[in-house]
Amino acid sequence: MYTIGEFAAFGRVSVRMLRHYDAIGLLRPARVDPHSGYRLYDPSQLGRLLRIVELRDFGCSLDDAATVLDAPDQERALRDVLRRRRAELQGSIRADAARLARLDERLSALEGEAPMPQIEYRRIDPVTVYAASGIAPGGGPENVSPVIDRILPPLKAALEAAGVEHREPGVFWYEPVEDSDDLRVWVSWIAGARPLEGEGWEVVELPEVERAAVTTYRGDMAGIGRAWNAFMQEIDSDGAELVGACREVYLQSEPLPESEWVTELQQPVR
Repeated sequence: MYTIGEFAAFGRVSVRMLRHYDAIGLLRPARVDPHSGYRLYDPSQLGRLLRIVELRDFGCSLDDAATVLDAPDQERALRDVLRRRRAELQGSIRADAARLARLDERLSALEGEAPMPQIEYRRIDPVTVYAASGIAPGGGPENVSPVIDRILPPLKAALEAAGVEHREPGVFWYEPVEDSDDLRVWVSWIAGARPLEGEGWEVVELPEVERAAVTTYRGDMAGIGRAWNAFMQEIDSDGAELVGACREVYLQSEPLPESEWVTELQQPVR
């Protein structure tokens, strides 16, 4: 039998960690001395400890270790856990690589090697649109795209089925829902000369904006959040005050690939 200190040394883990494994039932000692309370481990338990250490080195959780060690077919369970962990690491590497690229872009901008968003301040004319809306719970960016995917196709289908005159560009805007953390997401197309009420859309009069900060973003929707952030930072550095709901005007979109889309970002200010 091994003392807890000897067993910890063989597995290259701390005594504290072995006590934790005991507490959660992952690796209990073979025997506990009833008088001293000392934990003693059987040599046959070393393989279990080494498997736990191996999995932890791969970044697997203790739950993953328990899944493997308690499985009827440990080899198959180990393959499944390692394949899943490999996929997680690949996703993390891709995310970190994209984050590193964005960080480099930001550093380049700060060092004057890359341009910051070009902003103009101008009046925006009123416009009548055919629109539909939905609620993004919590208002987070990750909750906006599913709402757009849900409400945009039915709006397009309703307008085409009714044969009402409408045209590009698409105009999207976002409004906070009063007394909640939610966000109302609006999608629309420009209405024709004689706007008509109909099932599946609302006729909305977007008012004139006396003064708005405006910039152009070129690229896919995955990067538009970062574009908004950089845009807002520039507005803030100019000392302008935000006074209304922002808009996205899709000057060039489908059927082009997203990488070629051109979107005008508009933020009312004073």
